[in-house]
Amino acid sequence: MQDKLSGAEVHAVERALRNVYEEGRTQLFEHEVYTIVQLIGAISPPHHIFLSMDELISEDALAQFPGERVVVKLVSPDVVHKSDANGIVFVRKDYDSVREEIDRLIERHRETADVRGVLVVEFVERTQPGFGNELFLGIRATREFGPVIAAGLGGIDTEYLARKMLPGIAVAKALATDTTAEEFLELFKKTAAYDILSGRARGRRREVSDGELLRCFRAFILLAQRFCVARGEGGPDVAELEVNPFAFRQQRMIPLDGRGTLFPVALGTPARPVAAVEALLEPRSIGVLGASATAMNFGRIILNNVLDSGFPRERLYAVKAGQETLDGARCIATLSEAPEPLDLLVIAAAAKQLPALVREAWAADVGAVILISGGVGETEGSEDIKEEVRAAIAEGRREGRRTVFLGPNSLGVISRPGHYDTFFIPSGKLDKRWAKPARRAALLSQSGAFIVSRLSNLETLDPAFAVSIGNQLDLTPSDVMMAIGRRDDIDVIGLYAEGFNDLDGLVSIQTIRTLSEAGKDIVFYKAGRTEQGRSAAAGHTAAVAGDYDVCQSAAGQAGAIVTDTFKEFEQLMELCTALHCKDVAGVHVGAISNAGFETVGMADAIRGHRYKVDMVELSGVPTARLAQLLTQQGLGALVNPRNPLDLTPMANEDAYEGAIRVMLDSPEIHALVVGVVPLTAALETTPDEIGETGSLVERLPRLFHQSKKPIIVVVDSGSLYDPLARAIRSRGVPVFRSADQAIRSLGRYLCHRVYDVERFEGSESLGAPRG
Repeated sequence: MQDKLSGAEVHAVERALRNVYEEGRTQLFEHEVYTIVQLIGAISPPHHIFLSMDELISEDALAQFPGERVVVKLVSPDVVHKSDANGIVFVRKDYDSVREEIDRLIERHRETADVRGVLVVEFVERTQPGFGNELFLGIRATREFGPVIAAGLGGIDTEYLARKMLPGIAVAKALATDTTAEEFLELFKKTAAYDILSGRARGRRREVSDGELLRCFRAFILLAQRFCVARGEGGPDVAELEVNPFAFRQQRMIPLDGRGTLFPVALGTPARPVAAVEALLEPRSIGVLGASATAMNFGRIILNNVLDSGFPRERLYAVKAGQETLDGARCIATLSEAPEPLDLLVIAAAAKQLPALVREAWAADVGAVILISGGVGETEGSEDIKEEVRAAIAEGRREGRRTVFLGPNSLGVISRPGHYDTFFIPSGKLDKRWAKPARRAALLSQSGAFIVSRLSNLETLDPAFAVSIGNQLDLTPSDVMMAIGRRDDIDVIGLYAEGFNDLDGLVSIQTIRTLSEAGKDIVFYKAGRTEQGRSAAAGHTAAVAGDYDVCQSAAGQAGAIVTDTFKEFEQLMELCTALHCKDVAGVHVGAISNAGFETVGMADAIRGHRYKVDMVELSGVPTARLAQLLTQQGLGALVNPRNPLDLTPMANEDAYEGAIRVMLDSPEIHALVVGVVPLTAALETTPDEIGETGSLVERLPRLFHQSKKPIIVVVDSGSLYDPLARAIRSRGVPVFRSADQAIRSLGRYLCHRVYDVERFEGSESLGAPRG
């Protein structure tokens, strides 16, 4: 099958679109949609004739329609949903009756709508009319992601079902520029629509063949790739085109309605220089502009944070006239007086100064600039400043200058490899743990507060990089993600996004795919899923949130682990960072606890949204070993040797370690969850006990690091046992505070490793190998 439209097809569609555009319309009528999709080989529409206001249907023309009835539809740019507007009539195929109904339909709407004529259409006898026997298929151009394609159950139920069903179940969505017809068909096969239309659902029969679906999907994808993009002078762009519904006759697709719109679509911005982004991560020299000599303002806090991070004092400069030094850093009056080129400049000045300072940075050939200042587009009344800053950046970029700008409204960067920290959070409020080695993870976020909250909650995550992206007037999530993801010392990236610049959502998805293919784990949270959420996002960092479902679906297809809650994001970041180099051979989970409610709860949680794991029975040898261990520990009469294993509160540390070793040695177990309810006299779990030799704080980390299989620990208890959980986590072991949530997050992780990573086997790796 063809992978692009032929020259003749392109020319024919161009002519059809141009005819609409030259009439001064942006809306495609139903018969024009039929013409376009027929031109590209997607369908054979029902027999139809468009009659303008001054045209009459002839008896000969009417006689060409098959069957005993026809459908008469109003054609008006003011009437989109014809059935809701009483703009559709079913008529006996009698010449006088048809003429009479045409006149009546026009008169009914003449005073309230711009009536252009009527469409007389063949009445299609459906194979099996009723709920679930129609298909919706559409393409549209989005600002953030470019052209997308969507398919689901059609008719008036489409939107209702999409709202009521889980994402991906009612409607399949994908980026048309990043998806083949075969891939989209596989995605569609996961929907309830395919279950019904293919006959897989109980009591249903197949309505349409896979070949017919594939042919139609391919045509719509090719149409989107060619015409739902910014084409400049090449012709009008297709903003949206859909058929809703398709009916079925002898497993062939027959369109019963269609609509489309023409509108200029988004054009992406020129790419930023990657080398300059890399300079942002590990600068050799840093300047700080905006530090006060008399008060501990943000600029002064940043200056001290950079010094405290271990950055060489002799390569740090405070841009401050009238002083020689400030807190031990050398002062320079202006950027032009720097004794060496500045790889990084941090600007913590008033928003109104930014346009001029941007131009000074261009002139001084600074490598990268962090714009800390807020009030640049995210609040009412600051739009003018935002546009001035944007214009200043664009001006330098047109001149070929290579400086890149992070922000504004940004906390900046914590870079352990670069030994600097611009987060203006006092050390007493957040322990940055500079004495600890960097772990192979990074946090990227449009919200600086999201990052500091995650660093506070995951105090032992210790990411190599934490980057607050801010308002994206220059650098975008895709820029920073690629610069960090291509490094050999990074395995895991956590991304929080509220909205993307024009087409940067598409670039971000492509970046996720590239990094996933290279063996990186991307944990993704997209904010702005509701109208209220989108409004709050725009007010927070001047982000305009895009199509949430499209974003989530595309990110998941690209290989990201898509999360729905902040807590899930944290838990999966912890798992990905701790377990990246563990062997994951499957999704069979072993479970151990000293409380029966935990083993039951873990078994109940093995199926959930986006994951499915198994809690398998142990084979003969592990079962016998467990039975022997339990007898030795005096638990033989209390505990059944099985998975999940309820050790009871009588179990001590020796029983735990022995059971863990048996489970890890079992070939049928691929990952292990160890639940510890610490309120038992049999275990040393209180703050004054956990330091004892042989405690779980000593044993569990040792077992974790010795094992090639993933192990996670659950400590379900109150604040008295926080030191226990903290001590185990600080030794590199993932710790959860709820057993059922542990299974859910581990299930997501295992399914990602087994099913998502399988798709990318054989790709060249950018980072360390797993295992």
